[in-house]
Amino acid sequence: MLYLDIIRRLTRADMDILSRIFGKRSQSTGELGYFGLTGWWISSFSAAEREYMEAAFRTSAMPANAKPLTRDRGSVVFQTAAGLLIVVADRLSEKAQDRVLASKVLAKAEQRAMAENDTLGLHYVYHQMIRLHSRWKDTFPDARDLAFAACHKQIRLAPQAATALRQMHPDEPLPTHLGYLAASTMLEQEGAHEPAIELCRQAQSEGWGGNWPWRIQQLNRKLCETGRAVKAVSSSGMRQI
Repeated sequence: MLYLDIIRRLTRADMDILSRIFGKRSQSTGELGYFGLTGWWISSFSAAEREYMEAAFRTSAMPANAKPLTRDRGSVVFQTAAGLLIVVADRLSEKAQDRVLASKVLAKAEQRAMAENDTLGLHYVYHQMIRLHSRWKDTFPDARDLAFAACHKQIRLAPQAATALRQMHPDEPLPTHLGYLAASTMLEQEGAHEPAIELCRQAQSEGWGGNWPWRIQQLNRKLCETGRAVKAVSSSGMRQI
């Protein structure tokens, strides 16, 4: 009876963890197979790309021949497909030539998070997109637009993400919101001080972490000094938040 009482109290996440430890989760298909991503994996990447990405995902704590994505069990328990794919993309963020691969992975992560109504998954997918494209904004001509587009998506989702984070961590303040921070910085760099100020005010009103009063003060000072008309940053429509 005690065992049954314990089982009844387990959350879905708890059951996922137990299934990974004690059975049912097959090692033969790896992390991707568990989330039903094998077909996408094979159809989206060449054999050479898959081998390369498998090696990039492998950590130093794993055996040299380990294949946690497609065959073995990884060292981390991923609760969602988006969570897994975000980590895969992060491992592909260090080299410029890997940006296309990382972008494909993040596009799939966005698709799965949307299909599964995973608000926080989407929030962190966009966070990783911003990081990826911002890193290579001086290397690829489209990177700046892509980074801002991801900022735009994350900002649109911000109220729902804030609610989800407060429910998950009721005693902790909200973290810094990369979308607001990066977008306001890009606007500032292009002399678009007024929309940058509006973004900072919006982030502050929603309770996101960061020294928003100071940023607003600095932007107001620059706006007064320049007196220039506000302009759009690029063809992506960076003022349209």
